[in-house]
Amino acid sequence: MCMATRIRARLYSLIWPGECKPRGAHRRLLLLTLGLLPVWAWAQASAPESAQRIVSLAPHITELVFAAGAGNRLIGTVQSSDFPKDVEALPSVGDGLHIDPETLISLQPDLVLGWQAGATQGVAPILKTLGIPLVHINPKSVQDIPDAIEEIGRLTDNNVSAQAAAESIRERLTHLKQHAPTQSVSIVLEINPAPLYVVGNDPLLNNALQYCNATNQFADVPQAAPLIGLENLLANQPDFIVIRSESNRLMKERTEFLAAKGVQAARQGKVIGIDPDLLFRPGPRLVDALEQLCTQLQDQR
Repeated sequence: MCMATRIRARLYSLIWPGECKPRGAHRRLLLLTLGLLPVWAWAQASAPESAQRIVSLAPHITELVFAAGAGNRLIGTVQSSDFPKDVEALPSVGDGLHIDPETLISLQPDLVLGWQAGATQGVAPILKTLGIPLVHINPKSVQDIPDAIEEIGRLTDNNVSAQAAAESIRERLTHLKQHAPTQSVSIVLEINPAPLYVVGNDPLLNNALQYCNATNQFADVPQAAPLIGLENLLANQPDFIVIRSESNRLMKERTEFLAAKGVQAARQGKVIGIDPDLLFRPGPRLVDALEQLCTQLQDQR
């Protein structure tokens, strides 16, 4: 596999962690920079009164459906949906980038939940012709996550469970904000180590960091996932660096490498590992990642 393909695969994993077969050099940037829809947006006119057969086209949406108490309504999802474990037994309709219309229609859904219009443009006309509702669930901020859970509860006539889950998340977010440290710190969120890609102008993650009184060092760059290079990191020394917690050995090696190159955060032991499935999926477990991050930032400030 060539270097460019490896990097694209790693960047795709922000949204679809797991195995994927990226096609086209610009697909990842398209998917990360698309952000034009509200939290949920109808691609079809008619809303189901109580959806019974749901297909999810993104891992975070699968998690949101379960959080809303409607996991038993899911009849299909994408290959990279791996939480909760129950979904691994469901039929797959594609890899998130490429949806197989024939497989999708064969499941006879009465509701399809997608993430971005760009990822569903291949199936949207077919669903419209067949009268199958397509709804895009696209959180732009952490506060949008409980709102999305409540919307799924409404679509599935599962309001009580969904509202309870949403309120629980709101209470946790309130607790984080109330107990956030008074001293702000700067952070770099590393996506790929070599070449060095980081999170840039990503509204959701930059909003999330506010709950820990932290700011993204590269929040003002135009790109959602810029290639910055080591020299740029050295010129913009952050207080902390957040990397993917793949293993203790890899974290140790990465920290030692950055320290040897002169990154002060690494020299001071201020490198934090977070499960990328928690941090980079805009679903309920992002709050888990925030709680972990805020705690570690507080302990190491």
